[in-house]
Amino acid sequence: MIACIPPSLTFMRKCRFKSLVLIIGVALLTPTAIADERDDRIRSLEKRVEQLEQLLQKQPTKPVPPGEAPKPPAATDTPRPAEPPRTLPSLSVSASGFSMRSADTNFVLRLRGLLHFDSRWYFNDGGIGDNDSFVIRRARPILEGTVFRDFDFLFTPEFGGSSPAIRDAWLNYRYNDALQLRAGKMKPPANLERAQSISASTFVERSLVSGFWPVRDVGLMLHGELWPGDESLTKKLGWRGWVNYALGVFNGTPDGRSAGNSDFDDDKTVAGRLFFHPFLKTGLKPLHGLGLGVSATYGNMEGSAGLPDDRGYPTEAEQTFFSYLSGVGTNAATSNVIADGTHWRLGPQAYWYWGPFGLLGEYAVSSHRLQRQAGPTTFAHANHHAWSITGSWLLTGEDASFRAIAPQKNFDPRAGGWGAWQLVARYSQLGIDNDVFPTLADPTESATRADAWAIGLNWYLNRNVRAYFDFNHTDFKGRSSGSVTAQDEDAFLTRIQLAF
Repeated sequence: MIACIPPSLTFMRKCRFKSLVLIIGVALLTPTAIADERDDRIRSLEKRVEQLEQLLQKQPTKPVPPGEAPKPPAATDTPRPAEPPRTLPSLSVSASGFSMRSADTNFVLRLRGLLHFDSRWYFNDGGIGDNDSFVIRRARPILEGTVFRDFDFLFTPEFGGSSPAIRDAWLNYRYNDALQLRAGKMKPPANLERAQSISASTFVERSLVSGFWPVRDVGLMLHGELWPGDESLTKKLGWRGWVNYALGVFNGTPDGRSAGNSDFDDDKTVAGRLFFHPFLKTGLKPLHGLGLGVSATYGNMEGSAGLPDDRGYPTEAEQTFFSYLSGVGTNAATSNVIADGTHWRLGPQAYWYWGPFGLLGEYAVSSHRLQRQAGPTTFAHANHHAWSITGSWLLTGEDASFRAIAPQKNFDPRAGGWGAWQLVARYSQLGIDNDVFPTLADPTESATRADAWAIGLNWYLNRNVRAYFDFNHTDFKGRSSGSVTAQDEDAFLTRIQLAF
């Protein structure tokens, strides 16, 4: 039957078979060809990228300016590095006050304050009237800071007492700790009690010795600290150096007075202090807090303005026990005794702080030439002497300090904290030169010597708030019939202090 099929039909079937085989072969070979072509293109692109990288590496780069880091080549797919955080100005509020500081720390501004609310109660005072009182003793906003890193300033107005005044107003250039120059109204080099901040004082009022030294004066002072010790050793001392010095020229201020803002005369006073911590850099730990020094002034004082404050000297309870003559003689309207020439002071001084124990002692001589202006002319060169010693003991274990005391536990009854407690005791004496009697001293108001002792309890509620409780007793030698000197003085003084 097959043999009967025509040849043309068989041929056609063979052609169909070959075409089918050809189509299947083309289909199988096409992906391989496409893949080879794609691989060639990838290799070509890789080669071109490699050539471009070689060209970039051969291109010259710009020099990097001194102090600048080289910049990485720009690339769209490379993330930019994070910028370092910028230092910003800071504002802080703490027990030390309110302060603002610039980002580079070259500018600092601090606001602090001092408030003293006192009371005075006198016993067996012979009927002296109007002496018991509550007193706003001090009310001082304190502005201090630094400009351009090396220039420090202090401005302190006083709103306590009887009238407003400028207490401090000075500018200090600090080349380094050892070399500093201060100009303006300031504490001149004086005794230790005057050098100590009143907010850190042991008693409500300073001792009899401080009555010989000026409170503030206007002038120019060179000062510094040589070979300073570690902060851990010096934080409780008055100065940081093994040697501390101050030397200045001032308008000149009488005993116990604070200078005005101007003094247009030719009489000036030179004042200086040298103070040492001889064992600060030794292994004798109990003696690290021992300081020894001496202060001195030399100048001229003229007229009634050259006499001490209130023309005499007060007790530690602020009542006058010695006065120079005033309004006696041919011209009752004129102050009878005036300063008339040289006035010098000399004061060796020392302190010692070891653990909770503190000791401070000093001696002073105030010598000035006097003249009786009205009546028979009389001259005298009076040499007055005074000394004092003060001891303190912190019952709660804190370290005693020339600076402020920080309690280990602040007053907080809810948390069982009662602050720091300190026992204090002091003895002082002031003697008047016998040569001023009877022609220069007021015989009705003046004693020849005052001997005073005081005991007290200090309560530090925290670093900023403190309460004082003092009892002062003073007896007088060569007593007169004056209201103060006719009997011993007994006074109870208190103070509530806010200092920051």
